Amino acid sequence: MAARRLSKLQRQILSSMWTQYERTQGGISTGHLELVQTLGRDKSNVSHSLRTLEARGLITIGRTLGGQATHLDLTSEGRKLASKLAQKL
Repeated sequence: MAARRLSKLQRQILSSMWTQYERTQGGISTGHLELVQTLGRDKSNVSHSLRTLEARGLITIGRTLGGQATHLDLTSEGRKLASKLAQKL
């Protein structure tokens, strides 16, 4: 994947998901509303950033048959990038 700029919110999302990934030893299944609460951000902004991260292949969004987001997971590329972001902190 070519290096692409991430917004501050996208970096915060990946960092939050990485923290949970490390804490649960890979058993993450973060929810959309959980991220909104954790980050203290607007739901629509988080939703937009999540769709962008999914389009870039960094996360997957599990959905109900009706299309509602149920859970989020880091892809292997997402884990690599999130790990690098965490090391920079």
